[in-house]
Amino acid sequence: MTWDAWSVAFTGLSLTCVTAVVLFLLVAINPKDAAAYGSTPLVYAAGSAVVAFAFNRASAWAARRGTVAGVKDAG
Repeated sequence: MTWDAWSVAFTGLSLTCVTAVVLFLLVAINPKDAAAYGSTPLVYAAGSAVVAFAFNRASAWAARRGTVAGVKDAG
């Protein structure tokens, strides 16, 4: 795979994790059974946010790497 493809894949994973953050926050706001869930949705939301940030940085790294590789190939 090219670096551009990796960048797109990491961006998609990052957006998926952002969606998970929203989902877990909504579950934390309006749980079906508050006693059963406890603080678990907030922990999952925080973990998803960290993973989303990591995938976002990986996407930026792959995009920069693809740009550098493109410049090396062209010149």
